Amino acid sequence: MKRLMTLAMAAAIAAPAAVAAQPATSIAMTCDAGDAAAAGEAPNLHGHWDFLMVPRGTPSFGLMSIGFVGADYGGSLAPARTAPVVLRNITLTGNYIHMVVASTEGDVLFDGTLSAKGDLMCGTVTYHGGETFPMVAQKRPSTYQSQPQSQRAR
Repeated sequence: MKRLMTLAMAAAIAAPAAVAAQPATSIAMTCDAGDAAAAGEAPNLHGHWDFLMVPRGTPSFGLMSIGFVGADYGGSLAPARTAPVVLRNITLTGNYIHMVVASTEGDVLFDGTLSAKGDLMCGTVTYHGGETFPMVAQKRPSTYQSQPQSQRAR
């Protein structure tokens, strides 16, 4: 979480004119995810991710946990200010990532890109009503190595 907050603060410091020109309730978030890794094993998303999204100009931090359910990904998203929700579907195609989050009002979608190292994702959250907000997530370092998705039973 500390690294994610440092990233958010660095973005604000790096572009003071852009941040100063925005309303006080706005946070500028940009992310260069880099190119997808060359042909080989797809990045393993399994693990804990700190995330920051900015709905309606208000920063919202939390923890996202991604794991395997058979050969597919599943998980949960736990914002700091609300109850946890289920990540119903997670797909990774190259460096493009798509997630479907279950909510009582309807599905919430995340579409973004994954860094070449597979430890940073940046993109847009689309709420059920059509509103969109920026989101960035950074994978926490871990010594645990789960089995690659290609070797998991279906």
